[in-house]
Amino acid sequence: MKLELYIILFVLLLVGGCSKDHGNYDYSGVNSISIDSIKESYSVVQFDTLTITPYLKFKQEEIKNLSFEWKVNNEVISTDPVCHAQIRMAANEGSQKAYYDALLIVTNEENGLKYYKNFDVKVGTAYSNALLILSEQAGEQAILSFQRRDKADMPIEHQIFEAANPRLGSLGKKPRQVWAGGSRTKMCIVLCEEGPYKMVCLNLTSMQLTQAYDTETIMSYDGSFTPYGIKMYMGGICIAKEGLFGYNYMNSMALYRPIAGDYEFAYWVDCNKQMDAYMWLSYDNKSERFTTLEITQGIAYDKVTPLESEQFSTAGQKFLAGGHAGIETSRPVLYDATTKTAYFYSIEMTADEWDPVTFEPIWVINYHKIMEKTGLMDENSMTVFGENSLYWFIANDNRIVRLHGDGGDIRDVFTAPKGKVMTMMLDKQEERLFVVTYDGNKSYIYAVDVVSDLGTLTEEPLEMEGKIVSITSTGTWTY
Repeated sequence: MKLELYIILFVLLLVGGCSKDHGNYDYSGVNSISIDSIKESYSVVQFDTLTITPYLKFKQEEIKNLSFEWKVNNEVISTDPVCHAQIRMAANEGSQKAYYDALLIVTNEENGLKYYKNFDVKVGTAYSNALLILSEQAGEQAILSFQRRDKADMPIEHQIFEAANPRLGSLGKKPRQVWAGGSRTKMCIVLCEEGPYKMVCLNLTSMQLTQAYDTETIMSYDGSFTPYGIKMYMGGICIAKEGLFGYNYMNSMALYRPIAGDYEFAYWVDCNKQMDAYMWLSYDNKSERFTTLEITQGIAYDKVTPLESEQFSTAGQKFLAGGHAGIETSRPVLYDATTKTAYFYSIEMTADEWDPVTFEPIWVINYHKIMEKTGLMDENSMTVFGENSLYWFIANDNRIVRLHGDGGDIRDVFTAPKGKVMTMMLDKQEERLFVVTYDGNKSYIYAVDVVSDLGTLTEEPLEMEGKIVSITSTGTWTY
């Protein structure tokens, strides 16, 4: 019995020893892959190209039948062995998560085995030095586009609202204005007459939606809302078909009901840039007088005071154009259609003292007429005013002339070769005039020298489909 037991134990030991020895040899035949040369983190500006070349190590011979999948923020951006893909997702600068999770998946198509490599991608803003472009496309659809100006010869990128807000659909219809704040506000506002997004506030770093406004989001108001434009410094006013709506974007970002009363305010407001929380200036086309607008309650500017002058009258004149000089001086232009005469005014709004009881500023208004010009402008003239140079640039059809704000000779500046002038903009240095024209199908943007070589183009014109209705700039670019 004992002998049989010893024989059984010997056999078991022998079998166990043979099994252990078999495990020392590789019979699996799996040719595994390791992924090298990919850094832990990459940085790229939105709409630029992310380029990554992986290096693959094979345990045995090189595997030919491989597939690749590059993901950023769980979105497939490339299926090529070398990643060379445009990054359209919104910038994550300043967000709680300063990077997007990224992943390379390499699949052995012969056996289905997958190999992974994780890394991060930080996407920077492309809008800090840019030309923002609002256009009307087929079906009156609003499209927000931009061109980077920190590099030369950059293309126009379109549908940036959709790229930054993929779940929100498109902007509204019948676009009117795009506005961009500086380094202090870091926001962009787009206005459309129709649609679900009539007035949107976007983060200027990412172009992601911050706030949308319509009837139900306007304080103390239940009427219609058809925005045309906006003017902001420290505070703001939204100009709409229904009137002038106060906008407190520095605090609650509240949009307040329009000014009460029987007025036909022009689609224009202006103010002392440092005191706009207290008073604005507009023109009432019904009474044909300039008026000051002061806060009475909330952020409604219901105290409307006409400006009077013993030296001249504005009877028979309608608002035509508005400019601004320095901190406190407005430069509006009125027009008499009967005499075809444009009247140029200056209105200085200063408040150097404060009422000791009410703690309200004591305003001093200096209001006078500068000049009048017959045959220079009409109801369809496009204008822009140089805040520092004090030059008016006036476009009639496709021809642009220059007139100093205090008078003088009228000089030809530029005649657009294609289309009719739709809008204009001076760069921040007031060295170039950006002229937008439309020929019925396409829009063109011309950059015109207005300092060193008056009227010459400083770069090749930009061209795009649709009708551009508004442009603005961010940063202090030189290209």
